[in-house]
Amino acid sequence: MAEVEFRWNHPDDVAPAAAFAGDVIARSAAYISHGEVQTGLSDDGKTWVPNLAELYAQDFADPGDRDMLVGRDGAGRVVAFLIVAWEASSRRAFAVIEDMAVEPDLRGQGLGSRLIALAEQRISERGIEWVFLESGLGNEGAHQLFERAGFAVMSKVFGRRLSD
Repeated sequence: MAEVEFRWNHPDDVAPAAAFAGDVIARSAAYISHGEVQTGLSDDGKTWVPNLAELYAQDFADPGDRDMLVGRDGAGRVVAFLIVAWEASSRRAFAVIEDMAVEPDLRGQGLGSRLIALAEQRISERGIEWVFLESGLGNEGAHQLFERAGFAVMSKVFGRRLSD
């Protein structure tokens, strides 16, 4: 496994993590799910907006009620990241893993599993029992990772664009 150091919410990680996310995630439309449409990162659910890296930079600079976990390799390059959003309904607090990505050349080395384990530890430390995530329909590699980590499909999300 690659030597990677992980840290939460470090200000020096904002810009390079946004650039990493904009680059790695933009390489594949398989990442796109309803969350990307809802947040304006995809206009049609099939392609990314052209200014994806810029939007990630805005989102990461103003995280709101979110935590960002970033992994850097021995040379200091961002090679993985994960965003946890803290949510609550009137009856339950819960967490949502909103985004995560691992450098494609380093996939299959346990970094995704490590990201999830560190996120689950942080979530548990807050006393939260439920964590959710969503994934694009064609993102099969991620689906396998999530299932190995104990996540199960709970629903299907349907969407419809009402105007062009």
